[in-house]
Amino acid sequence: MYHWEPHIPCSNRPVRVTETSCCGEYEWCCEAGQFFVLRHTDDNGYEETGRGRYLQARQVWNSLVKAHQHERAS
Repeated sequence: MYHWEPHIPCSNRPVRVTETSCCGEYEWCCEAGQFFVLRHTDDNGYEETGRGRYLQARQVWNSLVKAHQHERAS
């Protein structure tokens, strides 16, 4: 289980989203040289987890995407 916390931009540079999970629940992001995973919240905000260096954050991304269950419409 990962600890999700509110996403608060750490610079005035834009967040770069380079990958999105199959349904858009998770986004692989980079901001000011740090990597992390974002997800939308019910109040139209964002939460993040795994912020840090590439390898650490990528392991979080891979784990979340692998475990992700999304019901596809028939």
